[in-house]
Amino acid sequence: MANKKISQLTAKGSPIAPTDLVEIAEDDGAGGYVTKSVSGLQPTLVSGTDIITINSTSLLQSGNLNLQEPLVSGTNIKTINSNSLLGSGDLVVASGPHILTKPVSGRTYSVRTDSSSSSASAVSAANTIYLSPFVPANSLTISNLQINVAGAAAGASARILVYSDSNGVPTTKLIESTTLDCSTTGAKTYTTSYTFTAGTTYWLGVYTNNASFFMTTISSSNTIPISTNAFTTAYTSVTASATFGSAPTTLGTATLATGTMYVINLTAA
Repeated sequence: MANKKISQLTAKGSPIAPTDLVEIAEDDGAGGYVTKSVSGLQPTLVSGTDIITINSTSLLQSGNLNLQEPLVSGTNIKTINSNSLLGSGDLVVASGPHILTKPVSGRTYSVRTDSSSSSASAVSAANTIYLSPFVPANSLTISNLQINVAGAAAGASARILVYSDSNGVPTTKLIESTTLDCSTTGAKTYTTSYTFTAGTTYWLGVYTNNASFFMTTISSSNTIPISTNAFTTAYTSVTASATFGSAPTTLGTATLATGTMYVINLTAA
């Protein structure tokens, strides 16, 4: 047969059968050629014999092959502090010095860091915000916040405050209670619902219109230090000026303080 291009060959006219041979010529390295042939069709592929299977599922099929069932957070993959492990970004495993045990409904919590108690009380400067850091190790949803009036005064009022934290300082107001009547002694309660997230820093505090009534306090040793004062004492709170009834949405400049902190109780819902 004269030399022909493949495009010049006559079509077979029927499908290639396994018995058909395709001839090829191989250079023998000495100026000649050796004629060889290959089968027209490859052998039938058998899953598990001459082709791999995945999880006992053959690759010889159409459609999509799922290698695993969909992952569902909390069902077949763990969550951490109610945060899903599915997704991009950084998952922070939070912790904190307050609320070290899982909150129990009806129990109260505060900025205390140990179990020592105090029956002390003190007056606050009028129109002055007092805040101390609160960092729960467990998330807490509250039903109310409380202060305790140990020594009343006519016309005395107070409001409870909660601020967010930014880079170690109180920033945005999250909660401001209604005006609490402090003209009689006892617990003063503000009913509200709010969730404090584990490992997040908050600032809890109070401000008043009157400098002549007493609120229950906890000692400095019950709180976490936020800075040191020379070599002898530690700052445990911050203060800021604000006209009573109009606490700023953004706190602004706050001053470090070393005094005792007023007890702000949070009741778990």
